[in-house]
Amino acid sequence: MRQPCTIAVIDDDDAPREAMKDILESLGYEAIAFASAAEFLAFHGQSPIHCIISDVKMPGIDGLQLLRILNGKGVRTPFIFMTAFGDQQLRTEAGQGGALGVLSKPVDSGQLVAMVEAAVGGDRNGSEDAD
Repeated sequence: MRQPCTIAVIDDDDAPREAMKDILESLGYEAIAFASAAEFLAFHGQSPIHCIISDVKMPGIDGLQLLRILNGKGVRTPFIFMTAFGDQQLRTEAGQGGALGVLSKPVDSGQLVAMVEAAVGGDRNGSEDAD
């Protein structure tokens, strides 16, 4: 049996972070929650991550900085932003950095599912086979 896809959820706010983790797990994904980008970076590489969902505005390393750090290391894991402060400049910067998209908070579960499935190819079992 193959391992499920693992999604990293990074948000300094406990309630949305745990809610997102619960939604993803209810859909059959494995979700690992991180309270900061620094916490995620300390973990990164210990276990495969198939998609990263990160808040934009966080203390310390913010979401855009995290994306730049990962890009600088050659990491190409699909990246999705979520924010309560979305504007066109953010969407442009996120897209230029290679992010799949920006979800507005509160996150609509339908949009979340669609974006995550696009990121991992709709495959919750970690398979590389295409339908």
